[in-house]
Amino acid sequence: TAVCALAYGLYHYAPVGPSGVRIAGAVLFGLAGFAVVAGRVNGRRLPLVAADLLRYALGARRYAGPPSELVRGEPPPPPPGKEADPLRLLARRTLRRTRRVSQKRKEGERRNGRMPFRRRFGKRRQPPPDEQQGEPRPGSPRGGGRGFWKSFLAALAIALVVLGALPLGAALAQEPEDEGWSSDAIEFQPPPPVAGRRLFVEELTVTGDRAAVQLRAAADLHLRVRAHGGPEGRTLRYYASTSLREGERASYDLPLDGPSPALVFSWQDEPGEAGAVSIDGERLPWPLPAAQGDLCSLRVTSLGWTPDAIQGAIASTCASTIEHAVDLAMVAGHVDIGTKALREAEVLAVGGTVTVTSGVRATEVAFVAGGETRFRLPVAPGEGVHPVAFEAELEASLRIALPPLVQLTHRPERTERLTETALVSIPAYGDSVTETVSVPGEGETVTEHSVTASCFVPASTVSQDVVFTVVHDERVEAEVVQRGPLTRTRTETLALASSVRGDDPYRSLSAPEPEPEPDPSTQTPATGDDLREWFDDLGWEWPW
Repeated sequence: TAVCALAYGLYHYAPVGPSGVRIAGAVLFGLAGFAVVAGRVNGRRLPLVAADLLRYALGARRYAGPPSELVRGEPPPPPPGKEADPLRLLARRTLRRTRRVSQKRKEGERRNGRMPFRRRFGKRRQPPPDEQQGEPRPGSPRGGGRGFWKSFLAALAIALVVLGALPLGAALAQEPEDEGWSSDAIEFQPPPPVAGRRLFVEELTVTGDRAAVQLRAAADLHLRVRAHGGPEGRTLRYYASTSLREGERASYDLPLDGPSPALVFSWQDEPGEAGAVSIDGERLPWPLPAAQGDLCSLRVTSLGWTPDAIQGAIASTCASTIEHAVDLAMVAGHVDIGTKALREAEVLAVGGTVTVTSGVRATEVAFVAGGETRFRLPVAPGEGVHPVAFEAELEASLRIALPPLVQLTHRPERTERLTETALVSIPAYGDSVTETVSVPGEGETVTEHSVTASCFVPASTVSQDVVFTVVHDERVEAEVVQRGPLTRTRTETLALASSVRGDDPYRSLSAPEPEPEPDPSTQTPATGDDLREWFDDLGWEWPW
């Protein structure tokens, strides 16, 4: 009812915005109010949840219950004294008085013939015949509407007071005092815990996806070991329990799963004291770091802590061939042409050093290409988180095959006079000629005679010096020259970082002797001063 009334007032009396904006604001206010009144989170109302969140954000981070509840499998019961909170008592007393007033009013309305408050929103009953005629019944007051609004405003004020008091009362009732908890009805101070460590971590080594942990008990206790993992780090992946005597050791090989696993070692000793040791986050070197380079890829395969040193191994995988940038000359001689090219280079050998640093301490080991580089770095004993930094400085010898080189030679224009001896060979030649000759005789007779002539020229060789001119044009001559491989040196620096938790040196627990419990049957008479102090502790006033 209060939420509806305030939402209607917001819509009707809001000074800004059109009606659509005011309606939207009233609807949002009404939904928020209904969520506050009727909404629940795990069975608890939203004001109580908001008070818990505010108290958690502003309050101190401490555990209010006894230490023995840390190892319980179920949540502890709520502390007593919660019902005796003053604000809760005030709210209950106010509601009780409101019920009495409403009951008296209903009885009076029944006697006077008025309609009860709960029936104003239901079906109206038919008035008696005398009221239908316009004559009021004796004793029936005028102005029933004014009584309705008075009842409505009273209910609205009570609802606002109750809704405002419940979150504050819940926060005050659940807020523990600095030393124990107290209320008006009872006061209890938990016994002081026994000083001293009961469980020590002597070794912690992460290899791959497993964690090897060695624990040592400083007192007789019952140990429970849990390994949590999964996507959110809350899934139980391993559980074990055992009992250890003083000075006894226990080793566990625990799985590491998910991006943020956690290892929890909870214990409870014979006197009933309990506690836990958690290893997660930066205290657990997980995931193991890795780095990718051009020459080699590094991956920390093992990282662990012992009381006096940090040790582990770094695995490397080196490439056999890589691409290397070289200034390559393609043409030389008459014209020089070069380019910057990526050539495939053969990796002949890789060497270097790995520097491991933790705080002010550092060590340097030789790098093992294609294997595991083991290191051991002495550290100061004591509890704390040791940051570990790795820096690998690598140097490789490369052999680069080069393509052939084109060598250009410029030839200018020139004229050349040459004298050469020309040899002419004349072959042998022979021929015969036959002719008929007519010789006149005596008388008119003619005598014919045949005449034959023969000639022959033998073969011969004739030599003659000839002088001529040759003109050579300008030109560039190219020649392909094979080149040998090129030798280069390449350096590379890779960095990795991680952290690991260290614990204090082991020492046996020397617990003090428990104080003897008083005999409950023995009673001592109380004096006036004792009673006055007792009244003052309870917050009562001394009447005498």
